[in-house]
Amino acid sequence: MTSPEYIQWFRSAAPYINAFRKRTFVLLLSGEMVKSELFTNLIHDIALCHHLGIKLVLIHGSRSQIEDQLKLHKISSRFHHDIRISEAETMPVILQAINQVKHTIDARLSMGLPNTPMSGSDISVISGNFVTGMPQGIIDGVDMQYSGKVRSINADAINQLLDKHIVLLSNIGYSKSGETFNLPAEELATEVAISLQAEKLIFFNDEFIKNPLTDQFSTQECTTFLQQEDLSSQLSSLLNHSILAVKQNVKRVHIIDKSLDGGLLQELFTRDGAGMMITNLFYEGLRKATIDDIGGILELIQPLETSGALIKRSREQLELEINFFHVIEKDGMAISCIASIPDYESGMAEVACVAVHPDYRNCGFGDQMLSAIELEAKKAKLNYLFILTTRTSHWFLEKGFSESKIDFLPASKQKNYNLDRQSRIMIKEIV
Repeated sequence: MTSPEYIQWFRSAAPYINAFRKRTFVLLLSGEMVKSELFTNLIHDIALCHHLGIKLVLIHGSRSQIEDQLKLHKISSRFHHDIRISEAETMPVILQAINQVKHTIDARLSMGLPNTPMSGSDISVISGNFVTGMPQGIIDGVDMQYSGKVRSINADAINQLLDKHIVLLSNIGYSKSGETFNLPAEELATEVAISLQAEKLIFFNDEFIKNPLTDQFSTQECTTFLQQEDLSSQLSSLLNHSILAVKQNVKRVHIIDKSLDGGLLQELFTRDGAGMMITNLFYEGLRKATIDDIGGILELIQPLETSGALIKRSREQLELEINFFHVIEKDGMAISCIASIPDYESGMAEVACVAVHPDYRNCGFGDQMLSAIELEAKKAKLNYLFILTTRTSHWFLEKGFSESKIDFLPASKQKNYNLDRQSRIMIKEIV
């Protein structure tokens, strides 16, 4: 990478670095990943995220290592519904394999960031009995024995540690009666993310849904894929856990290509990412407007047009522009609207006609709509949003916009700029 390329990359990564500081991320590291040639590099990337101020909880699996240990002891594995049956006589071997993985991760993290100016920076990793487990029980007549599921997470204890430490959790849980259970790592990572209300839950896999139009999916879209597509059991499991996490208020779940060196950093700190993201960031009533919404949109914007906050739009103009609008609908009524009008030549989109019904102001619908059109602009590979406003510049400043000059606008917009209104020009870079 040349110096100009590095500088440009660093500038483009800066908004992500700022946004993620003091946010909680939960990462699942499978046993296969720990054995991978790329694992040392991944650990370095995790250490870098820690030094950038991201709060990290690492969950590790150990299926591959358990298989190796059982084969070494000439013990056959038994599964039911892809869940290992953890028998009493095999539990010592299973726990030995789990501890082996934990110690490997501990040792790698203790190396810090070798061969960098931060090679002497210590990373404190803490583990503990933060997970209470319970037995899977008998499933379809099969006693799962010491194969367990998550009963509870001590989120308060974990949160107290995250300001200064990385928290590392093995895929085991302890019962109130002192028993130890082998837990599914995907379930554990999901439940930890939900308990902590994490900003991100991150999985790694060698397969994910590829879509030429977007790398972002809603839980409904994921459910549709699960019903319609022939997916591997591994990806199906990850998608089901992703849906559960997002529905329980984890903001975003990422599934990253585990074969890509630097995939974690690419997914977190670049615009195009390195996998797929599942999120229900937007209010479920938010949708693209149709011709049937014109009456409702007119009712929303007419008071603002009368006050001079918005430029008057005729019904005919709305009919021509309706494909640029989003609305939020509640009980059959449009309660808010926004337009995003792209100018592909300049790489910009104009934000227009932002309106919320008076009964629903201060409910976050403006934020939801703005996030929706940012995502739409990102999918369209646009670089900036801009808005001309006379009344709401402070609100847009709070949302990451900054004031600019007329020279920044697309040529067509400069030509039609209304000097009498003296609107402030607000811009936001899309990241």
